Amino acid sequence: MPFCSNKIRFLGIGLAGLLLVSCGYYSFKGSLPSNLKTVAIPLFNDKTAYPNIREKLTDYVITKFVEDNTLAIVDETLADVIVYGTINSITQKAVSVEQGETTSQYKLTISVKVKVEDLRNSKVLFEKTIKQYGLLDATAGLEERDRVIDETLLLIGDEIVDSTIGSW
Repeated sequence: MPFCSNKIRFLGIGLAGLLLVSCGYYSFKGSLPSNLKTVAIPLFNDKTAYPNIREKLTDYVITKFVEDNTLAIVDETLADVIVYGTINSITQKAVSVEQGETTSQYKLTISVKVKVEDLRNSKVLFEKTIKQYGLLDATAGLEERDRVIDETLLLIGDEIVDSTIGSW
């Protein structure tokens, strides 16, 4: 009987190892056309006039592409792909109202129009408006508002990179 349980144990360990090997790392890199290796991200346009928002979003998008490491960041003159963006609006809407019709929480939404072009093949990979939001306490000051805007911009940066890499 000990021989049989050793066989089962060995078989179980072997199957577990096979399962681990088969669940390897997945990447979009294999789906990218081989001629697209670089991306340029010019400074985003800003229709909101909110201080430093265009610089922040541009920096976040660049950072997200660097972290992703699928496309190298280069100057516009050397790029295979270019990401254009315009921050259209920042809106704040009451989402939580307490007794006496007092607002306790706001939904802060940022809307960004993004256009990504494949410069090598002269075609638009995608063009869309991305909207992300964060929740803001009604008593929050400017520092808290800036924190929520930063978090929302990070979400937008993630979506821009994911959409760009996944558009092929």
